[in-house]
Amino acid sequence: MRIFWFALLVLAVSACATQFNAPSPKLDSTKTVYIMPLENQSNMPMAQAQAEQLIASVLAEYGLKVMVYPKLNVNDLQASLEPQQRLAEANKWLSNQANGYVITGSVQEWQYKYGLDGEPAIGVTLTLSTSQGNTLWRGSVSKSGWGRESLSHIALKALENLLDALNWE
Repeated sequence: MRIFWFALLVLAVSACATQFNAPSPKLDSTKTVYIMPLENQSNMPMAQAQAEQLIASVLAEYGLKVMVYPKLNVNDLQASLEPQQRLAEANKWLSNQANGYVITGSVQEWQYKYGLDGEPAIGVTLTLSTSQGNTLWRGSVSKSGWGRESLSHIALKALENLLDALNWE
């Protein structure tokens, strides 16, 4: 019987998630949400590009109009090597867009951990601002999964939980 309870305890803590976020103000769901380049602080090249696309998918699922900055002038690989160039291009693009909400942030972890199972693990911090730069909300999420789960599955679920904190009307 002790083995059963021990196994249950191990099962409960092995796929962990932590989330912190500020309360969200009421947000206008008719405004466009612009996703700007995320900063990649992880060891995984181009993790920010993957996270940006997953964030866009989650927000679109809520019925929001989502626009990801164009990548015409700076490709993902180049952005990993020269992130400031992509940010400058994206800010120039944003200045020509209608007023809306802007998502920025960083990816702290985006990897399969080393070991027998290679568990997926992500860590992301997001900030929601107005087009004028006024910060409205900030949140962070960290999640790890099981050895057989995909990194994108863990990331999608974590981002969905984090972005659920936003109060869209």
